[in-house]
Amino acid sequence: SFPMAFLLVVAVATLAAGNPPGRLRGFGRNYLPSKRHPNAFAAKSRSTLPTRAVDKGQSVAIVGGGPAGLATALMLARRGYTNIHLFERLSTIVERQMSTRSYNIGLNGRGQIALKSLGALDRISQAAYEVRGRKEWGPAGSNVEEREFTDRRYLTKVILRQNLVNCLREEVDAQAADVVQVSEGVECVGITWEPGTHRPIIDLAPADGSPARTKAFDIVIGVDGAASRIREKMVSTESCVEYTRYPPRNTRVYRTLNLTLPADWRNDVNYAARGDKDRGLLFDALPLSTDMRENNPKILLGAMLSKPGDPRLGGEKGLSTAEARALLNELFPQFSKLASDEAVAEFAQAKDQRLPEFSYCHGQLHYKNSTVLLGDAIHTVKPYFGLGVNAAFEDVSSLEKALDAAGDSFGDALGIFSSSRAESAKALVEISRDFDRDTRNPLELAKFLVPLLLDNLFHNLAPNLFERATLKLLQDERYSFAEIAQRKRQDRIQQAVTLASLLLASGTAIAKLVH
Repeated sequence: SFPMAFLLVVAVATLAAGNPPGRLRGFGRNYLPSKRHPNAFAAKSRSTLPTRAVDKGQSVAIVGGGPAGLATALMLARRGYTNIHLFERLSTIVERQMSTRSYNIGLNGRGQIALKSLGALDRISQAAYEVRGRKEWGPAGSNVEEREFTDRRYLTKVILRQNLVNCLREEVDAQAADVVQVSEGVECVGITWEPGTHRPIIDLAPADGSPARTKAFDIVIGVDGAASRIREKMVSTESCVEYTRYPPRNTRVYRTLNLTLPADWRNDVNYAARGDKDRGLLFDALPLSTDMRENNPKILLGAMLSKPGDPRLGGEKGLSTAEARALLNELFPQFSKLASDEAVAEFAQAKDQRLPEFSYCHGQLHYKNSTVLLGDAIHTVKPYFGLGVNAAFEDVSSLEKALDAAGDSFGDALGIFSSSRAESAKALVEISRDFDRDTRNPLELAKFLVPLLLDNLFHNLAPNLFERATLKLLQDERYSFAEIAQRKRQDRIQQAVTLASLLLASGTAIAKLVH
């Protein structure tokens, strides 16, 4: 029968992929190889590193006051470090008014676990909404599709980025105001290291134009984003830090539009729409509240994705309010009726914001025993699957585990951290980039769909032998990105050998029938 033949062919494919059938019994929904998981490095290091006295009063500089930088400061303070300095180039970290550049962030299981360990999740949950489903319209409001998220261990918590920063800053003030000194409006423009000791010295430039100054620290943690000055200097120095930035491909820009959430629309759904058949314009909207304390009437924060220079958006001259309204009426009528004239006017005059391009660090993520990188500085992805900030929070957790393993010896911990996160940083970016395709091109659409279809087919036929689709694995916080990449490589080999074997068997059977 076909099922028996299929399983026989799968066994052959498994052997060809280098994994004996007996080992595959565990390769189901709840297992992936874990030898590269951060816990594995922590366990190994805990048994080999000597116990030593640690000075938790050593000076630590955190460069970058975004979500990951604030989370890092909170983590170190909770560990007992007493001399923490955080530098942020913006003049004000906390913003009470909604910015036209602000956007929603989805906190999945990876981020929620990290934030819970820092004692920050409760405060953030008060300012967030859980998303339980998705509703998507086809072009011009046609072909509505709805689905509930029933296969996730954690429901995504959606929060405005600036509200996330506000919550984390409040948590730092509540838990660690006496040990964390926050300097706003100060940008790190360079870093050097003392000869011999490798003690970092950072160059700090105040935003008010006053003279730059230098300051030495025992430890520097670079959480200064995709354009990291710390990373730039580490890469140019004789170190093992390497950096890969992919050339632009399928470049996308966005602009936001505030919408009123109707009383008969659910406030726990991700709303989305395609504006045209060739997917040139996409619209995505998630519910939020502009106030972190009161249950104000909720709104939807919408974002229109487009290609740079799309003539429908007016090109360089932009759109008038009337032209913007006409465009929304034509392509996104379900959202246009939710937008006030004032909101449409702001949308029309807003400048397009460019999504980041893909890049990652590899080799080492640290320099000597004094400097390390976290967050977007080591892995920059487009925010399609909500992985950027969640991976950054995982970085903070990994650094904490490394400090556990090293007995809070930063010099030893940085090497452990690099070993546990460098491969995952690369895997995260490569996996995300592989999904970032211009689906208006039939070949690119096939490259996007075929792996998903194959994964679903093989997993449904043999769930204990083939893993779920990559997109589902990415949302499963139990597995590192490196583990997912490794498992998917194995699945591809087994799928290819299985299909080839089935084709060969079918050809042989047909040949026998003909003769």
